[in-house]
Amino acid sequence: MRGKRIAITGITLIAVVLGLAIMMYYFNQDKCPVGTFLCQNTTICMPQRSWCNGHDDCPEGDDESSTHCFDANGYWEWFLKERPKPPLFTCDCPVQECHCNGCKVSCEGLSAIPRNLSPNVTTVNLSYNNFNEVRSDVLRGYTEIRSLFLLSNGIEDLKVGAFSGQPRLYWLILTNNSIKEIRPGHFKGLSSLETLRVDNNRINKADFSDFAGSQSLELLNLSNNSLTEKTLLFPVLPALRELQLDYNKIRVISRDFLAGMYSLRSLTIEGNELTTIEANAFANLSDLTELNLADNKLTAIPDHLFNPLVNLTQLLIGYNPIENLKILIFEGLINLRSLGLEEVDMENSGKNALLTFKHLEFVYFKKFHYCTTYAPNVQHCRPASDGVSSLSHLLGKPLLKVAVWGISSATCLGNALVLWGRFTAKDENRVLSIVIRNLAVSDMLMGIYLLIIGLVDVQFRDTYNQQASKWMSSWGCTFLGILAMTSSEVSVLILSFMSIERFILIAAPLKGQQRALTPQTAGFSMIFIWISGIFLALIPAIHWRSSTRFYGLNGMCFPLHIDDPFLIGWEYSAFIFLGVNLLGLITIGYVYAGMFASIWRTRHNTPLFVGDSEFALRFFFIVLTDAACWAPIIVLKILAFLKYPVPPDLHAWVVIFVLPVNSAVNPLLYTFTTPKFRERLEEGWIGQLRNYVSSKNSAQGSQGSLDGTQERSNSFLSLTTKWTGFDKKSSNYKKH
Repeated sequence: MRGKRIAITGITLIAVVLGLAIMMYYFNQDKCPVGTFLCQNTTICMPQRSWCNGHDDCPEGDDESSTHCFDANGYWEWFLKERPKPPLFTCDCPVQECHCNGCKVSCEGLSAIPRNLSPNVTTVNLSYNNFNEVRSDVLRGYTEIRSLFLLSNGIEDLKVGAFSGQPRLYWLILTNNSIKEIRPGHFKGLSSLETLRVDNNRINKADFSDFAGSQSLELLNLSNNSLTEKTLLFPVLPALRELQLDYNKIRVISRDFLAGMYSLRSLTIEGNELTTIEANAFANLSDLTELNLADNKLTAIPDHLFNPLVNLTQLLIGYNPIENLKILIFEGLINLRSLGLEEVDMENSGKNALLTFKHLEFVYFKKFHYCTTYAPNVQHCRPASDGVSSLSHLLGKPLLKVAVWGISSATCLGNALVLWGRFTAKDENRVLSIVIRNLAVSDMLMGIYLLIIGLVDVQFRDTYNQQASKWMSSWGCTFLGILAMTSSEVSVLILSFMSIERFILIAAPLKGQQRALTPQTAGFSMIFIWISGIFLALIPAIHWRSSTRFYGLNGMCFPLHIDDPFLIGWEYSAFIFLGVNLLGLITIGYVYAGMFASIWRTRHNTPLFVGDSEFALRFFFIVLTDAACWAPIIVLKILAFLKYPVPPDLHAWVVIFVLPVNSAVNPLLYTFTTPKFRERLEEGWIGQLRNYVSSKNSAQGSQGSLDGTQERSNSFLSLTTKWTGFDKKSSNYKKH
């Protein structure tokens, strides 16, 4: 009956503690932590990397909506421009290889441009035919053409005056041909041309003087050719809005190169051989809104290069071997909304510069932790799979700041008392003392780990945003992770070892006596366990030694991989928590169940000091504490692998409140609850304290009440001590 009441009380206390923990976690969700953003119509906060990652994380899926995910910054006016409709002509369709839709004509299987189309055709599509030149007189009879498509025809030569009879043509597409040169006279007479595309050709020399002073040409695409700054000549193009020069062989951009394009809105020079950009190269481009210099050979950018670009909304300079990027070069870009810095090392850059960009919406970095260091307030930051947002995980809540000190102090103090008790006791069971001492040392390491986390939080308070990158990539963070991992794994191995040894002694007592451990065997076993635990902790640090990123994935320096399960080293993390720790939990649960079953079967034949209910309660609490430590982490990792969204700030709660459960409770289960240890405490500090209190209290009734309370406490604590080796009446360890 007494055991039943104690069990109910214990379960109730555990439920209350869990309920309070859940309530504290819930009510601490006041607003989204830095680095996370609110889902619409909810109170759910999702981290940066969960936005636009390919699957819905918010309940209403707004994290994947085109409004949030499509980077529409840059120049789009050309696509959205409304053009006047051509007059309604009547057209016939005399050519057999052509298909006509009113005055829109599309032809296939031709070896030359047809001459007998209707003179009123407005759109002519001659793509994917086979003719290698455009003669000067072949289109002269079609004066109403607005759009002319000549894609993929193998055209090698444009004759002078080929398009001179097209005063109304505004769209000319010559993509994917074999044109080698553009000379003056090729585009003569195209007074209304708005769009010219000659990309994906073999052009190595181009002179666009035919368009000098043009008030109509708005888009010019010369991508994927072989042009250099010396073989490409631009006149003054006052109406040009978009210039595409991607994947040519341009090495230098001088001021004169773009001087005549003062209305330019979009300039893309991606994939060239750029090594130099003169400081005043963009001096006349104050209307520019999109600039793409990515994938070149730039090693440095002039300090004031971007100062004239006050209207720039998108800047892409990633994939350049820039050696020392100065964030201050961006300070004049007050309207910047999208910034591409892929594969650009920013370790030595200023930490706060990007915080001045109030309109920044998209950032593309080399490393994920740059997102938390340089752009924690930017909702769309890539890459999205290289780390955990440390700003959301390192003691962001006041409760965490207090708890880390309380739990670390309790863990260190409790295990220090265990070591004091075990080392000063003269008649201790040597085998059990060796095991418990090593367990206490391992558990104390976890307390030291939490203590250092608290110190780091104090050190970087109010400045952690600037220090996050340096801290996570430091060897100090790696060492701290190794310390915590060693503590966790050594504790798992020692508790599993103790469980198996008890099972042998209790379930098979005769064989257990023959196989009982000697102090030497116990010592060697502990040495082997410590070597194994340290080895397990060191392997990832050695394997990923070039980056320190296994332990430095987040500010807590502990690789749970529950927020994003597929980060660097996820396989090893799964091996530890879903392999070693899960196996240890199963072993402990199975072994204690076997021990209880053995005691249950022999209860009529063996005189026991405690009843069956007391054994059940004892085993229940041992298995419960192990499960409370490892089961939540195992479940969270499984949920993460199943792509269930795990709250981003849960990492710190798990590390502070769940991971140290065993380290904090083991002293209570294996030492403090033993009658002998309590007797020593009563004879020492507690006895002195009680005598002092008693001397101040003259009321006998009050003293009697205190003794009664102590007696009831001793009765409860004795339930969990009979198999630790301290109780002289029941310890099998005493006999060997």
